[in-house]
Amino acid sequence: MGASGCDVVIAAGLVQMRRPEREAGLKFIGEPLMARDADGNLRNGVATIFPYSHTVVTVPGAHINQRIAFIDSLNTERAASDLPRLSEEQEEAEMELSVDLFVTDQGVIIRPDPSQMDLAIAADELLQTLLPKRHIKYTFLSDGRVRDVLKRRGECWRIFLPPTAELEIRRVIAAAHTAIRGRAIYYYSPVSGTRLLTYENLHLLSQLDDAELRVHLAEIADYMPRRNRNGSFEIELFMADPATPSAEFASAAHCPGDELRPRFDSLCRQLHGNVPVEYQHDDPNEPKWRNRMFARLMTQRDDVLGDEESLGLDPEFSMRVQWLPGGRIEEGELIIDPATEDRYDLARDKSAAALVRGLIFNLVREYGDLEYVNVGSVLPSPRRDERRGGRRDVFVAQIKQRRAAGEVLKIIRMQKWGIRERLDKGASLQDAMTATEEYTEYVLDRRLACRQLGMNLPLLQSAHRVSEIYNGTNVRYRGTRIWSPYFQRDYIPGYGTDQISTRKLANPAYAMAFAMLFGQAAASNMIVGRAELTGEPVFDAGDEIVVENSAGLPKWIIVADHVGTFVDWTGPIETHAQGYARAVKRHLKGVADPERFIQAFLSGFTERFLHIQNEYAKHRGAFDTLFNHRPWDPAGSMACRWYHVLDRLHRAEPRKLSQGLASHLRD
Repeated sequence: MGASGCDVVIAAGLVQMRRPEREAGLKFIGEPLMARDADGNLRNGVATIFPYSHTVVTVPGAHINQRIAFIDSLNTERAASDLPRLSEEQEEAEMELSVDLFVTDQGVIIRPDPSQMDLAIAADELLQTLLPKRHIKYTFLSDGRVRDVLKRRGECWRIFLPPTAELEIRRVIAAAHTAIRGRAIYYYSPVSGTRLLTYENLHLLSQLDDAELRVHLAEIADYMPRRNRNGSFEIELFMADPATPSAEFASAAHCPGDELRPRFDSLCRQLHGNVPVEYQHDDPNEPKWRNRMFARLMTQRDDVLGDEESLGLDPEFSMRVQWLPGGRIEEGELIIDPATEDRYDLARDKSAAALVRGLIFNLVREYGDLEYVNVGSVLPSPRRDERRGGRRDVFVAQIKQRRAAGEVLKIIRMQKWGIRERLDKGASLQDAMTATEEYTEYVLDRRLACRQLGMNLPLLQSAHRVSEIYNGTNVRYRGTRIWSPYFQRDYIPGYGTDQISTRKLANPAYAMAFAMLFGQAAASNMIVGRAELTGEPVFDAGDEIVVENSAGLPKWIIVADHVGTFVDWTGPIETHAQGYARAVKRHLKGVADPERFIQAFLSGFTERFLHIQNEYAKHRGAFDTLFNHRPWDPAGSMACRWYHVLDRLHRAEPRKLSQGLASHLRD
């Protein structure tokens, strides 16, 4: 047995390590990991951990020096025990079982070997005996092997950037434009110090005269191979893989006059072929380009934001998700991430941490044999009306069943009016529970009514409950356990209609398909009286999701959440025509032929409205009696609202409504 606590078996020229059970405590060769000098500065910038020997080396020098110090320590211990020195092969084997660390004021960064992630995880777990888990981070997050291991451990929260509002992302990108000596053709990262050169900005240099073009090409060639004080390249080609060598820029900059333009055109073609099409244009209105540029500006190269597509999330939605500590299942046992109790972000509120834990429990119970669960809190849509009352918590859950080929994404939305909200208004516990059950039934009835009237909703939605401890304003019931209802549905992969970029709409085929579907969605929306309590229609506000086909053209518009439906159930149906026209006008800016777009929208609207009206006429008895078993209350029960909405549908004149919309669209 070596002094390291690992048996080394040499057989057929191979070194095999028999790893022991983990022991408590860590041994330090050098100063403590987070040691500081008299001025409060960290003494250690780098460190090396040997997880299976429970040893951290912090002696001054590079990582290789620290590995040598560890081997020297082992040989000293062996000499004291009258054991021979480790052989060269044994020393190499011991060194292989180490992990590089970087020490910062914010904590420790692990630099894993992506091919030995079990070793990095062992180091991670040992470091958690010294530091809170949220202060231990990883490099090489751009490597899928690293991301995959963390994701499978229920640790998506350690991979992705915190959620950021769209306006802030745009501000950061706009402020990042910078120059070196010539024009401001770069985006500067304040984190890495790297200047990012996009394909579009390179291609725009073709508009310069020959002399200025040469200056810029020489500048790029000069700075591309250089590294700054952070060890990052001074210039990188944004999303180019593999990158164009700097020597080719130098060659173009110094070539004879008649070769300049052909050489430059060749460079542009080469880069064009290396950059994915969605990153070939600088477009802050395109969520995928915007979010990836922001991620590169705000992270180190090795820490670049993991591709949201690996989670199945669309780019706009992914930037609104704050991933929280989740859980994994090992040998049938649920292991909740200890960071849940480490007051991480949302978990700073103990009741919120308990809520997330309860959601995880429910998912494990519902889906059975799972591998892992990741849960994230979703920021509200930028178009959400803050005047809406009630609870608005939304979560996304990523679950992987052991026998399933892929992961499943679920959206969890807390019920707007639950026991907590009713207790806050002074209700008794009994009344709050009864009213909450009635409201859950009302929400589900509205969903059925919307489907009956042609609204394209997610196929599956289920109602659940999670226990919480009440800690609201109703002093009488503080500390009481209550059960809060929520609704769970599949995640819809696509883009919110309010997020469709002008670049997409510039494609006539895309614009026409979108306009037709948009008109159909507007018809159902108008029929079911979807509105704010203030009376404003709710449409094109983030709930309508465009699902594209394999050719990248709109296939469906699905209404993810039927919030606000049957709010307007008494007024004339044409009242809100101007509000719907405003929604259409928001999309006309990027359309090549606005008149054709308007015509397609009106065609879709009229066709859909007439179809629903005809279906009602054909099956009137079934429609009229759908909610006859529900109580009738003139103040607004579901049965009463249903009656008035059907009566309004029967009396409506779709073509006249379409003409009214047209007049608002063209004024």
